[in-house]
Amino acid sequence: MSIPRLVVVQTGTAAPEIVRRHGDYPDWFNQAIGAELPVLRAYLGEPLELPVGTQGVLVTGSPLSLTLPEPWMDEVAEELLRIGERGTPVLGVCFGHQMLGRAAGSSVVRNPKGREIGTVRVQLTAAGRKDPLFRGWVPEDGLAEVQATHGDSVDPVPSGATLLASNEKCATQALRLSDAVASVQFHPELRADTLRDLIDSRAGDLRSEGLDPAPLRAGVRETESARLLRAFADEARRS
Repeated sequence: MSIPRLVVVQTGTAAPEIVRRHGDYPDWFNQAIGAELPVLRAYLGEPLELPVGTQGVLVTGSPLSLTLPEPWMDEVAEELLRIGERGTPVLGVCFGHQMLGRAAGSSVVRNPKGREIGTVRVQLTAAGRKDPLFRGWVPEDGLAEVQATHGDSVDPVPSGATLLASNEKCATQALRLSDAVASVQFHPELRADTLRDLIDSRAGDLRSEGLDPAPLRAGVRETESARLLRAFADEARRS
């Protein structure tokens, strides 16, 4: 299968020990998609100038927080919405999801239910079951296993957006902002071994928040959620 011309917009960099073992955020998308994708490092001030022929845009996670926004974050998010308005598919992941949600008029807050990290389940809404991102890999009951690591959340659903998935920990797990723009709070690009090392690297912080890293790590397993990225690639190819 040919890979459409996708671009990764990088919004931060992973911890050095994670980068040494698993690569940085764009590498995780490369592994999940099966191609070396061009990268625009928005967090370093690179302009959002898409290469000619770009068919889709992926927006990464970040250790930064939109509860402490910097001007570039809103500027990039607003340009991403404009890219979507011009018909190019955009998918925001975790921090990318939060950037798009904020640009669409919602707020990003510290999750009042606390950090979510590990392999978790999200429940698709009726709209989520019909959305092309989830087609073909989620069981009939609409419960999808995914990888998660976040302390912030989009609250509430932006006006005019469609809720695609939620769970008890985070009500806005996936959104459809327009025909071309969607976002997910979880990490479809994240492999189980990377997530285990992320939990290990944050063990002290997790304990300080009242979480026991050992069962969280033991509960991590591979999921089918990388198929969401391949579904996005298919959508981009058809755009």
